[in-house]
Amino acid sequence: MTPFMTRVAELVGTPEQDLAGLAPGGTTVPETRISKRVATGTGADRHVALRSLAEQYVCEGNAILGPGRAHLDLVDEALPDELAFTVTYGDAGARCSTAFADGRAFGRIVGTFDEGDEARELVGPDALPDLLVQLLEAGADTPTSA
Repeated sequence: MTPFMTRVAELVGTPEQDLAGLAPGGTTVPETRISKRVATGTGADRHVALRSLAEQYVCEGNAILGPGRAHLDLVDEALPDELAFTVTYGDAGARCSTAFADGRAFGRIVGTFDEGDEARELVGPDALPDLLVQLLEAGADTPTSA
């Protein structure tokens, strides 16, 4: 199991014997920073890398959640001047977007955990597991499908 899968298993209560020998992973708030305009290519590269990693983590998380629980969902949006994806779990969600204008890119994350009026973005791919665990915690009251 990957470290992210171990965190999800701990969160949803996988029996301890199934986790023997695996490192614990505490829950933390995803690290964000104030959004800054960057070169279009840099912004596009960051977005594609983050989106690809999100897909991997959603798959890993859903494998641990199994058939008796709600699952993480990942939805892409391709707009004329923006790339975006949204990850949801129950009523909790986070939308990561990169908007393009005037030769610059601007990343932004919004969700059920918003920290205020100032546009923010994840500091990088290492913050993504924390974001997804936060969604799982926020959507913990989601009814199961079994």
